[in-house]
Amino acid sequence: MSRVKLLLTAFEPFGGEEINPAWEAVKGLPGQIGRITIEKLLVPTVFGASLTLVSRKIEECCPQAVICVGQAGRRAGI
Repeated sequence: MSRVKLLLTAFEPFGGEEINPAWEAVKGLPGQIGRITIEKLLVPTVFGASLTLVSRKIEECCPQAVICVGQAGRRAGI
């Protein structure tokens, strides 16, 4: 069975908040779940910088999948 590499990203806190629940969820995951290796990346909330950072990380770790997790303020559901 082959290993799978997954890149999970989430933004740093923004809008005056002390935490970003999306990042808290991502960073709380283990680095390995079964055959899935999880790479985690905290993304800045600076226009343009986030895309550059994520692109570099993709080139660096060559994941099979990328999931970008985000916070949707004032929403009650996923």
